[in-house]
Amino acid sequence: MLKILQADKRKWNGFLINNNASFLQSWEWGNFQETLGRKVWRIAVAGANENIWGQMLLIKKPLPLNKNYLYVPFGPCLENSLTARQKNEVLALLLKNIEQISQQEKAVYCYIEPFWGLFSFETFPQVFQEKIKVAKPQKRIQPQKTLVIDLSPSEEQIFKNLKSKTTRYNIRFAQKQGVKFLAPQKIGDKEIQIFYDLAQKSAQRDGFVNYPKEYFVNLFSVSGCSLGPHNSKAQDLFAEYASSEQMQVQLFFSQYEKEIIAANIFIFFGKIAVHLFGGFNYDFRKLMAPYFMHYQQMLFAKNKMGCTIYDFWGIDEKKWPGVTHFKRSFGGKEIEYPTGYDIVIDNFWYGFFKTARKILNKIKK
Repeated sequence: MLKILQADKRKWNGFLINNNASFLQSWEWGNFQETLGRKVWRIAVAGANENIWGQMLLIKKPLPLNKNYLYVPFGPCLENSLTARQKNEVLALLLKNIEQISQQEKAVYCYIEPFWGLFSFETFPQVFQEKIKVAKPQKRIQPQKTLVIDLSPSEEQIFKNLKSKTTRYNIRFAQKQGVKFLAPQKIGDKEIQIFYDLAQKSAQRDGFVNYPKEYFVNLFSVSGCSLGPHNSKAQDLFAEYASSEQMQVQLFFSQYEKEIIAANIFIFFGKIAVHLFGGFNYDFRKLMAPYFMHYQQMLFAKNKMGCTIYDFWGIDEKKWPGVTHFKRSFGGKEIEYPTGYDIVIDNFWYGFFKTARKILNKIKK
């Protein structure tokens, strides 16, 4: 008989990594969400001999008019070896907990955004649809598609596998021009400010909405980075997790002469390296630094972190044509994530927000 266990920090990430789950379900990501003022729940389902069969990180997020919804980012995570029937049983218990927490928090709905190989809206078990209202989500939060590079071959083969001759040429060109790759061991306020300034420039140029600086300060706190005095609150919150090596946040720089011209933030979790945020000084575009930087990051992920997958984190030819074209120039494999689904709790308010979003989208067009 399945039962809910109290989440164990020592076992939580290990289960996720063994089942190829996303960092968005990690213990540290939950703590990071708490620094943003969001309430989180960690739910573990145990099967025979109290072995973990499934886990779910659940996050409470705000809606207008003092309403809220719950969110499961790239989850839940189920034990890979389970049969289809066992997976349905685990999912049923997780859904029951979602309903209970939703009612307790007066949530309008719960948005479940699955990771690789999990149920999608189209394949959601029919048996559950008879008991709960499942709707196609109104809007995605994480990218629908991504591009990944296999890091298991040799360095020489990884370079040869890069799709475009132009990409290989640009990597060599940047190196010949004197562009250097830096991976700072300690990340303080100075380094975060450099990244933030570059990210702001890129966001304005490419039409992205950037997060406030404190968002990145708190993100680095998850890894126990050395931060400035004004960040002491975030640092204190993560004091007991400062030595955690399960989910790591790393900042990379490209330097030309004495100036930092590009910066990227990476998440390392298990065998996966994820390019989460980036910034680039467009004035130095002729140096081709981003090509050189991504190749060096691949080698760092492979040789220093033991990663076998390099995730570019999101492609979309309509929303981000330039960025998508750049990422595709490296080759790799494109992956489309399953369609998520909304578990509707409050029919009236769910319909209200759905209608309001449609009206706003028409106005924007």
